[in-house]
Amino acid sequence: MGARCHRPESTGVVVGLRQGRSDLRASLPTVNARRAGLVLVFAIYGLLALALLGFLAPSTFVGADLAVYQRASRDLLEHGDPYFSAPAHLYQFQYRYPPMLAMLVVVIAWEPLWYVLMGTALGWSLWNFVRQTGPAGFLPIVVLGGAWGQALLNGNVQSAMMALLALVPLHRRVGAVALAVATMVKLHPLLGIVWYAGRRDWGALRWYGLACAVLLVVQAPWLVTFVRFYLTDEIASPFGEAGFGLRTIHPALWVGATLLVAVLAYRYSNSRWGWFLSIALQLVALPRLLLTNLALVLVAPLRPRREIDA
Repeated sequence: MGARCHRPESTGVVVGLRQGRSDLRASLPTVNARRAGLVLVFAIYGLLALALLGFLAPSTFVGADLAVYQRASRDLLEHGDPYFSAPAHLYQFQYRYPPMLAMLVVVIAWEPLWYVLMGTALGWSLWNFVRQTGPAGFLPIVVLGGAWGQALLNGNVQSAMMALLALVPLHRRVGAVALAVATMVKLHPLLGIVWYAGRRDWGALRWYGLACAVLLVVQAPWLVTFVRFYLTDEIASPFGEAGFGLRTIHPALWVGATLLVAVLAYRYSNSRWGWFLSIALQLVALPRLLLTNLALVLVAPLRPRREIDA
């Protein structure tokens, strides 16, 4: 009798187990589909990373960019002109930056020190990106490994630019000064103006403008030389056709795309897309596009805007 009393309960348990197995079997296709989707995503990211690495490998020369900076700093010390010997070299090995970088390299030209600084700056930038995006941030870092990897190996100053740009949306005044330094080294000045004006952050814009003004005064003795070099050297001139970019396709396309991205960056500067669009403006506004510059998007994680430190 006792067994009969428990039979309905036992039957219910059996039915429940069968139903559980049935639900599990039904959910397996969904789980497998998700796994297949993840595998596909990782495969696409991996192929993109390999393609970028393969494309950039022939133009990777360890220490080549640092050697260009060192030559410019020597020209500055010996001839008072950081562009003195630039026309004698190929386009890839010409110093085409403002005088500020050559002035800085005079102080930090020692290779071990330079690479320690660039490696530290890059490491902090990538850590900051993952800290804000979570583990998913490793995917774009891997895809763009060729871009930031080549810049680091070649001794390019871009690693420092990434660290400076990463500070901008995090700290109000420090970020404004950091953006001014980056602008004086190699960035387009339109980036800072659109970013702060779009956010109506006039205080930070004043800090940005003041820092730029001070740095221009510091470079004043060589600014005329800088402008003359760009006007007289056909390869160095931003209005030349050498290199790759929208302007190479057609000047109207370049100007139109720059205006469009500038309007979008201004309009959505207070959204989660604001800083990303500002970085996109930097990439589009320059007459020549270098694939290594794509690594700059790693300083603009897409996430809800954080409060800016005063």
